[in-house]
Parts: sequence; C-alpha cells; structure tokens
Amino acid sequence: MKRRILSDKQARWLRAELAEWSGRGIVTPQQADQITACYETPEEAGARKRSRFTFTIIGLAVLLFGAAALLLMGYNWQAIPRAAKLTLVFTVLAATHGAGLYLRFVRGARRSSELVFFLGCLFFGAGIWLVAQVFHLNAHYPDGFWWWAIGVLPFALCLDTLLIHCLYAGLLATWAGTEILGYRHLGWALIEGWPNGAFSLPLLALPGLAWAYRRGSVGAAWLYVPVMAWWVILQSFSWDLDWQSVFLIGSVGALLLIVAENHRPENRMALPYRFYGVLLTAGALVPLSSDWFFREIARGYGYYGWRTAAWTPAFAPVIAILLLLAATLALAGLLKPEPPGSARGPGERLLDVLRAQWLPAGLALAMAFMGLWSAIRLAGGSEKSDWVVPLIVANVSNIALAIWLMRVGIRDDRGLPFAFGVFCFVVWAVCCYCHLFGDAGGMLGAALMFALCGSALLGLGMYWRKRKEVRHE
Repeated sequence: MKRRILSDKQARWLRAELAEWSGRGIVTPQQADQITACYETPEEAGARKRSRFTFTIIGLAVLLFGAAALLLMGYNWQAIPRAAKLTLVFTVLAATHGAGLYLRFVRGARRSSELVFFLGCLFFGAGIWLVAQVFHLNAHYPDGFWWWAIGVLPFALCLDTLLIHCLYAGLLATWAGTEILGYRHLGWALIEGWPNGAFSLPLLALPGLAWAYRRGSVGAAWLYVPVMAWWVILQSFSWDLDWQSVFLIGSVGALLLIVAENHRPENRMALPYRFYGVLLTAGALVPLSSDWFFREIARGYGYYGWRTAAWTPAFAPVIAILLLLAATLALAGLLKPEPPGSARGPGERLLDVLRAQWLPAGLALAMAFMGLWSAIRLAGGSEKSDWVVPLIVANVSNIALAIWLMRVGIRDDRGLPFAFGVFCFVVWAVCCYCHLFGDAGGMLGAALMFALCGSALLGLGMYWRKRKEVRHE
C-alpha cells in the first residue's frame, strides 16, 4: 500500500497526538503503529524532499547546459555548410529524444528521462529558429513561440513533471504577449476588422489545466491560471481600451473568485484562482476608489474624445464583462460538485451558485456599472457630480471585498485570506483619507486615521486569537 504524504506540521501533530492517545489508553501501541504505517516515515519524507531539491537543481543545470550548447553552435554556425546544419539540428533532436525514450522505457529512470526530454524541448525551440536561418526565412517571429509550444504540449501531457509545464506555460505567455503587444494591428484572419488577440491561447492552455485537475497538481494550476488571466487582460491592449482596461482587469479578478468559490472548501486547487482574483480585483479597486481616476477620465475626454480604436464600440468592455460573467456562472453551475444521488437541474444549481457567490458576481457587475457610467456621464464632462456615483460604488466594493476575505478566512480557518482582507481594508482607509480628506484633515487627521486603523487591527487580531483558542479547546 502506498504511504500517504503529510506536511511537516501535520506529521508532528499526528505523532504527538498518537503518543497522547497511547498514554491515555485510547489506542494500543499496536494500533498506533498501524496508523503510523499508513503515512510516510520521517526518513522517507526527507528522501522525498532531497529528491525534489536535486531534481530542481539538475533541471536548472540542464537549462544552462542547453543554453551553452546553443551558444557554442551559434558561434560556429556561419562556418557550417547548409546541409551539415540541417543534419546537425535533426540529429541532435533525434538523439536527445531517443535518449529520453531509452531512459524511460528501457532503464526505468523516469526522473532522468524527464530531464532529457526537457533538454530536447529546448533544442526543438532552438531548431525552429536555426532552420529558419538556414533557409533565410524572415517570418512573423511570434509564430516561432506558437510552434514551439505545439511541440512541447505532447511531452507536457504525457510526462509526470512540472518542469515541462513551466516551459509550456512560459511559451504561451510569451507568445500571447509578443503577438498582442507587438502586432495587434495586423488583425485576425478569420474575421475582417478584428484585432489580433492570440485567440488560440485558451484552446492551448485548456489541456494543461485539464492535466492539472486530472493529476490533482496544484503547482500546474499555479502556472495555467495566470496564463489565462494574462491573456484576458491582454485583450484590453488588443482592443485598445485605454482607461476602460481597469474595469476589465477588475472583472477578471472577480470571475477568478467565482471559480475559486466553486471548489470545495478543502480543495487546494482553488488557491491559485483566489490569489490572482484578489490581486487583480484589489489592484483595480485601488485607483477606482479615488476621485483622481474619474477626474482624469473626464479630462481625457475633453482633450482626446473617444480614445479607443475604430473597431471598438464605446460599451464593448461592459458587454464583454457581462458575457464573461454569464459564461462563468453558467459553467460554475454545470460543474459545481454535487452530492451522490442529487437530482437537481442546471437551473437550481445556477441559483445556488448565485446565492453562494453573490459578492464576486456583484463585484463583476459593479465593474460593468462603473464602466458604463463613465462612458455615458463623463464624456466631455468634468463636473464633480458626474463621478460621485462610481466613486461610491468603488469604495463600497473595496470595503465589501475586505470583509468578504476576512469572512473566507474565518470560514476556512485560513489566516492568509483573513490577513489580506485586513490589509485591503487598511490600504483602502489610507488611500481614501489621502485622496478625499488629506487637505482638510492635515497631520491631525492623518494621526486620527492611523489610530483608528491600529485599533481596528488590534481588535481583529484579538478576535482571531480567541477564535483559534476556542477551536483548539
């Protein structure tokens, strides 16, 4: 039977509790040994950590070795005949992957084969550019990253290592960034007039994310979730949304929070969604909570008018946010884990998602409302009353996000969401004072604000400590 893996904290707790139970006679020493035998020993845990550390170090060494080999070939590349160049490229690729197959299926050295396959994937990417140089091909260079990712994808799905997933996710993010930021004006081939948005990235990232869920790999989720979020955020540059990109970024964060909350509370796969969701949402709400942002929008209208591209309607971000919200809620309702024997339909499950995740959905709607209000009321206007409503919505959303994070921390008994909720509240309080009341309050007002924030933190800290004591009594 395969031994289960525990963290160091869990293993220490289990050993201490078993000793306590044995001393009280709750379990016999034989039963304690049987329980301990279900989990890996301290020696096995140490060996596993050393193996992981060694694998990481060797992986970095392989990366440096591959770079050294490529530089060596590049130094003598001009002196090599064309036929020899092609022979060298394909021979190195075949030899590297052949060595990986030999190590994996003949020698049974899985870890070593993964390192060799990783080196082969690096050589494959270098071979794309080397072959193009042999035939003097001056092509659209982001396509090289796309084809490189296509070649790496089978190895990422078939092997059991995160090393190649790191390379694959990095290639996808690099391709999307170079394609959109550098060549968004080229347009999309399938629909005339649409900008270049690297629209195949979700299809390429989805297999990696499915691999992460199939294997229960939280590390892989930490790779692909930011890649997907990065692609959605890049759409604001593709469509030249300018200041409207803030609302899109905040809504993407809210959608990630919806996905995180659709996981079971104990499922660690929700952590990447929650982390990046909070980061994007809180990062967007900080400038939106200040009247400076809306004042600059009104001033920009006066100088530039609509600064979006010709193909972008004025309300495109609002429509995009609403469509993304509807799609996310629909998928959350369909994919929500159900207890065995449940006969509820998709509509009932969707209503459950709305009731349970009203705050993340409300944050996305708030972003859409502020974007719509700014597009209608601030066009050519600079009156203070024009931005009072979105300013109130942004500040209420900021407070609601901070309170919700503290509630999530209490619900899941996790200190990090609780602490980040407190941090968001303090940042909001300080920024709100500086932007709205700094000139009127002066140093005395600042002292009062910091004192109130300190008192609030003290009270929250005492509440958290008492709650932890009650849970462990």
